Amino acid sequence: MHRGFLSVVFAFGISTAFTAIAADPAQLGTSLTYNGANPAASADGVIPAFTGGITAPPAGYKKGGDHIDPFAGDRPLYTITAQNAAQYKDRLSEGQLAMLARHPQTFRMDVYPTRRSCALPEFVQQETKKNVTRAKLVNDGNMVVDARIGVPFPIPKGPLEVYWNHNFHWYGHRYYAKTSGANVYPNGARTRIVREDWRYNFYADPQGPDQEYQNKQYHWMGVWSAPSRFNGMGFSMFNTIDQIEEPRHGFFFNPNVRKILRSTPASTTYDGPLSISDGMRENHNMFVFGGAPDRYEWTLKGKQRVIVPYNAYKASATTTPRKDLFKPNHLNPDYLRYEEHRVWVLEAKLKPEFNMEQARRVFYADEDSWIFLMSDIYDQNDKLQRVHHVFTKNYYEAPACVLEFDAMYDVASGRYNIDHIKLDHGPADLDYDLKPSDFGSSALRRKVGR
Repeated sequence: MHRGFLSVVFAFGISTAFTAIAADPAQLGTSLTYNGANPAASADGVIPAFTGGITAPPAGYKKGGDHIDPFAGDRPLYTITAQNAAQYKDRLSEGQLAMLARHPQTFRMDVYPTRRSCALPEFVQQETKKNVTRAKLVNDGNMVVDARIGVPFPIPKGPLEVYWNHNFHWYGHRYYAKTSGANVYPNGARTRIVREDWRYNFYADPQGPDQEYQNKQYHWMGVWSAPSRFNGMGFSMFNTIDQIEEPRHGFFFNPNVRKILRSTPASTTYDGPLSISDGMRENHNMFVFGGAPDRYEWTLKGKQRVIVPYNAYKASATTTPRKDLFKPNHLNPDYLRYEEHRVWVLEAKLKPEFNMEQARRVFYADEDSWIFLMSDIYDQNDKLQRVHHVFTKNYYEAPACVLEFDAMYDVASGRYNIDHIKLDHGPADLDYDLKPSDFGSSALRRKVGR
């Protein structure tokens, strides 16, 4: 176990007995931040005290335009390369060490001053505080009840509580974005992927909860316009919370046959391949891990100080050329920012009765936002297979820290897939004019028929 871990280690099987330990909501905003993080600076001062995050846009910001980088004047404190990685190994994940070793001449990590920029609206803070005493795990941890808007377990007592915090982190409840992802190959070839996204988040609806949607987390519709062979393909999915009781379901549109087809629940809940990613992602890799958790044994290993991607304002700006960012083997380090933060470390091991390629997964959840910032994915021989990096930033007009884009690296081949990046189109709109009736088969047909 790394030196940076807290001494406490939690294990989760079928029992949810750990929920019996009482948590005190008065801790939020006092001994903990309003989202459950440690507000104190680290003893060495590398991680600063939390002072509330960025709660308002800087001067000159115009809604809908690029986010002005509030830390543009920062310079790297130091750079980690394959040559000096051993010096920092207690602050790096196995996946980061593997990327440094695999690409010693090109992969590096520029480490900047730590900026605890994440913030939440006041009403989200208040609902998060209420969740401390009302939120519960049921159905062997596959379902969260009596929580809303904020993370359900800001004072977590077990691994699945951290898992659900990631899945319920606040990013508004009516989301729209146009994204420019890519599949990138070692020879420099790139396949551009363009998709429009609409999401209606029932859990985060300030007017909720509505009993009709008790097991609905969010509706998600997406329509591709690139690459050409996927032009016009789309989906409208109903993403449930308890995917065992009610699997994710929805509709796909195939432009080749001009038909709306129903999705297959098992493939969308677990390891069905995502064809648009050229085999580099499975369905449960969306948003790092969005599938049902029931096929894994979960262990919470406490907190560790780790150097993680953070405050990705430069990489996500429309002024960043796609051809410069999407380099062979990995994203161009010139545009990436890493910082040292405290993260919850969470491990999921495949149960012996199941057979899936992604047999062990290690997640690193940011204490300030609960977003999984990294994931290391191992195959059935416990060999590192994929390295998943997530790039976040604070949409300070909301405010909300958002999973802005992510990169899934195939360690052996050097291929990688980028998703959710906005490069050509500007930031997402976190309060787009949407309603539940804007989703489903009829709505999807209207979108693809435009």
